[in-house]
Amino acid sequence: MGHITLPVDVPGIRGPLMFRPDAAKHLLGLAETILRQPASLEPGERETIATWTSHLNGCRFCTKSHAAAARAWLGPERSTALDRLLASGDMSGYAPKMQALLELSRALQNCVLGVQPEHISKARAAGASDLDIHDAVLITSAFCMYNRYVEGLGTREADEADYEPMGRRLRDQGYQPAPA
Repeated sequence: MGHITLPVDVPGIRGPLMFRPDAAKHLLGLAETILRQPASLEPGERETIATWTSHLNGCRFCTKSHAAAARAWLGPERSTALDRLLASGDMSGYAPKMQALLELSRALQNCVLGVQPEHISKARAAGASDLDIHDAVLITSAFCMYNRYVEGLGTREADEADYEPMGRRLRDQGYQPAPA
């Protein structure tokens, strides 16, 4: 049961977005920009950072929905690294650049002042561009907010069987608000 009365009983972020459609337009626009628009990191990598941040924040709905979106983008052969990351924190299935960005994400999620020059140096040494670093920080920051939005209002999780189709829908249709 949510902490406030939402317009419909839908899982996760959808209820709060329906409660405030004026805010939803901007929140979904941000998600669309940082997760899907052209950038140096591919969408599956950006969804992985969103998933990792949500996992570290303990937001099960966001972890499961964005893991499903990451898997939809990455395909089954590249999804095993994500499964290991979520199960044990093992980053060895990722290229050094992605490992460095995931470590940067963990440092930022853990403490707003947690990012140290070493995190940036390591990411640069692994081949991360300024855009890669910027986007990893922005995705992590945004998902700390999204996770708190979902958990702070006490929304419910989706049924387990709903996550895979949700991930494909996010891949195929994106994060645009539903027409009014």
